[in-house]
Amino acid sequence: MNSLKNIFLYKLTGLNFLFVILLTILSFYIPFVVPLLFLLASNLFDILGYHFTLIRRTTKMPEKEIIKAYRINQLMFDMLLLLILGLLFGWIPALCGALLKMFGVQDVTYYLFLQKPLPEKWHWLKFTPFGFIKNNLTRIEVVVQAITGIVICTAVLVYYFNFWQ
Repeated sequence: MNSLKNIFLYKLTGLNFLFVILLTILSFYIPFVVPLLFLLASNLFDILGYHFTLIRRTTKMPEKEIIKAYRINQLMFDMLLLLILGLLFGWIPALCGALLKMFGVQDVTYYLFLQKPLPEKWHWLKFTPFGFIKNNLTRIEVVVQAITGIVICTAVLVYYFNFWQ
């Protein structure tokens, strides 16, 4: 039980967990928060899976095969999360959560909740819009891309929920 407490109290992991619980409840009343639920649930998976399982177990970076296997697990988790949130709260809000992930917002959130500085180079974001154009993104490019994703997601949700009427 002590190790579970240590995980929960590590940096802002517990806060991420509490936000996931709160947003799960709020999603039944305010579907506008579903993309944030997707983002933070995926982020919690990344913190527990990547940071605790792969990075903190040793002082060196894990082997490429282990990282690839983790990325497959992460993709399967995100697809399942998309399916569950889509069925529960609607496909547009759930897809907006996936859109935030695709624009790198979850990767930025990962560093924020672990209270780590954002890296200068982001070589693993090859699946993002900017990553398709340029393999090795800078911190500024990632932040601009994340803000772009947030703006697009917000615009889609505002249009979908007809907030302007």
